Amino acid sequence: MDPSLEEQSRNIQARTFCKWLNTKLEMNDYTPMHTLYELCDGVKLIQLMEIMGDVSLGRYNRNPRMRVQKAENVNKALDFINSRGVKLTNIGPEDIVDGNMKLILGMIWTLILRFTIADISEEGLSAKEGLLLWCQRKTEPYDEVNVQDFTFSWKDGLALCALIHRHRPDLIDYHSLNKTDRHGNTQLAFDIAEQHLGIPQLLEVADLCDVEKPDERSVMTYVASYFHAFSSMDQAETVSRRVEKFAELMQSVWLSKNEYEQRMRKLLAEIHSTLGSWSETDFTTIPTSPNPEAPSSSSRAVTPSQSGPLQTYYALKGHAADFAKYKQTRKRGWVQEKSDLAMLYSNIQTKLKTYGLREYIPPDGLTPTDMTMEWSRLLYAEAQRFRAINAQIRE
Repeated sequence: MDPSLEEQSRNIQARTFCKWLNTKLEMNDYTPMHTLYELCDGVKLIQLMEIMGDVSLGRYNRNPRMRVQKAENVNKALDFINSRGVKLTNIGPEDIVDGNMKLILGMIWTLILRFTIADISEEGLSAKEGLLLWCQRKTEPYDEVNVQDFTFSWKDGLALCALIHRHRPDLIDYHSLNKTDRHGNTQLAFDIAEQHLGIPQLLEVADLCDVEKPDERSVMTYVASYFHAFSSMDQAETVSRRVEKFAELMQSVWLSKNEYEQRMRKLLAEIHSTLGSWSETDFTTIPTSPNPEAPSSSSRAVTPSQSGPLQTYYALKGHAADFAKYKQTRKRGWVQEKSDLAMLYSNIQTKLKTYGLREYIPPDGLTPTDMTMEWSRLLYAEAQRFRAINAQIRE
């Protein structure tokens, strides 16, 4: 890289990283830094490690004046970083105490990767690749945006505006933007992100628009803030959708329970009524069809004046015809209803089990077991009735 471009990139990094660290300090009521050189005595570095690690590093030199005191502070911070599985290569306490900015920037970038970018995941990809894929997926509907990297793809501000519009279309009218106003679009995205989304402006407009190639690490650091901000929104929306879906499920289950109980009660009542009428049957009496919509023809073939064996014969034929009609109509309907109720009951239990909820226990007398027992009585009564009618006819 051209030395002048390398220095330019390093300056942008130093400014961006300093702002990123300051967001951590200010959130915890620590005094922000003006430059990264304030890390050299180890005090700010220890404060940052305690913030990021959510732990106390114990006693340290809060006002170090001697080099050895500064080195002790820095060494305490570096030991903590290593204890968290973050590998720092070719950097020791003396490098930071001496203000070696190249190594300091490398250390901070490692921290950013560990505490901000490493947990980014998108379709199995993580860190840089995952963040890039997320940006590509979110900006895909925007014709003017083509995110291929974390450098040139961000020079006109449109990618940032697209990310905001995709998640919060109420904050920005993307389609009315002047697509050629690179500086205006970038500043607009910066302002909206900071004012409405809580994303601090880590970059300057010139860092993107007025350089030959924006600094990749600086852009990634800033764009990662968008990922985390919008991921929180997505998670909140997901939770909201889950709550709504759960409420809909419970409403559906409640309706299904009521439907099951009403239909089961009706079916059992019909079966019980039929069994009762059969038990009171006088085979010498011409039957009145239990199905008023389909009266037995044989029941109408005998007049009240007929008597004796002939009347008994016609009465038995009427009962036989009614029993056959019952098997073809009401019984078939009951079989279908019994099957439908079993499916409805199973669906209720499946929905409850999916959400880890307690199984549904119907009221006494309406359980599947009650239906099985009543159905067994029905089948037994059917067989008895069939044999009784045929026996009477043969006699």
